[in-house]
Amino acid sequence: MKKFIRNILAVSLSSVMLMSGCASGSEGGEFSYPEGYEKVSPVTEMKIIENADSFTGNTGEVILEKGDTYAVINVKNFGEIKIKLFPEAAPYAVQNFIDLAQSGYYNGKNIHRVIGDFMIQGGSLNGNGTGGNDSNNGVFRNEINTKMRHFYGALCYASAMGENTCQFYIVNSKTPVEGAYLQYEAYADYYGAMIEQYKDMQKEYEAGSYEYEMINIYIDYYTETVEGLTAMLNTTDDAVNNKYTEGGVPFLDGGYTVFGQTVEGFDVIDKITAVETTTGSDGAESLPVEDVIIESVTIKVF
Repeated sequence: MKKFIRNILAVSLSSVMLMSGCASGSEGGEFSYPEGYEKVSPVTEMKIIENADSFTGNTGEVILEKGDTYAVINVKNFGEIKIKLFPEAAPYAVQNFIDLAQSGYYNGKNIHRVIGDFMIQGGSLNGNGTGGNDSNNGVFRNEINTKMRHFYGALCYASAMGENTCQFYIVNSKTPVEGAYLQYEAYADYYGAMIEQYKDMQKEYEAGSYEYEMINIYIDYYTETVEGLTAMLNTTDDAVNNKYTEGGVPFLDGGYTVFGQTVEGFDVIDKITAVETTTGSDGAESLPVEDVIIESVTIKVF
C-alpha cells in the first residue's frame, strides 16, 4: 500500500509540476515604475482579492485607456499579442511579469505547450515546462481575484500546486460555456472529495514522514482551490455567465492567477493554437512540432 501511494504521489506531483517551472507596440511609451513606487512584497500565502464594484477587471469590456500598462508579446513568424495588465487585480503577479519582461528573460523562450480549446503556454527556463527563473523574484503564491476570469484571451500564471515563477499561459478556448457557476460547483465538490480521500490516506502514515508531508501538500492546495472556487461562485453574475458564452475555461478560476486580458492579436493566438503538435513532456498531444519562439515581451504605457 505504501509503495502504491508513493508512486501515485510521485506521478501526480510530477504531472502538476510540469505546469510551472517557470514587439514593441504602435503607440504608448516604454514602461517605467513611477517615482516613489514601492515594490510589492511577494505573496507567500494564497490571496483572494475582491475589488470594489467600480473595478470590473476582465469581466467587462476590456480596452486600453490612457495610462494603462500593457504587454506586447512578439512571437516569431506569428505576430504580436497585445495584453492589458491589471495591477489592481494581482499586484505581485503583474510586477513579477513586468520585471521578467524588462530583464529580457522571455526573449528567445518558447511556447512549449499548445492544447486546442484550452491554452497556449510558455516561458519556462528549460523550454519543456521545467525550471524556475533567473529574475531573483522567487516563488510566489496565487493571487485570486474574483473580477478576473479565464475568458478567451486571458493571461495567467502556470502554477505548480499554487506556486508561480515565470511560466504563463493564454486561454485559447472559444467554445461557448453555458452556466459557468455549474462548473464552479462541480469542481468544488470534486476537490472537496479529493481532500477527504487524501485525509484518509494520511492516517496510514506518521506525522512528519515523507508520505504524510506529501499528502499534506495536496490537502493544502485543494483546500485553497475550493476556497477560490467558492469565492468565484459567490461573485458570479449575469455578466460573467454571458461573457463565458464567448469562450473560456471557468473550471480553472480560483486555482490560478489571472492578471491580464488580450485586447489585440486574437488571430495570433488562433494561429499558434493551430500548429501541429506531438507528444510533450506532459504526456499529452501538446508539444509544437516546430519551435514557437517568443522574440520579445515589451511593457508599455498607453
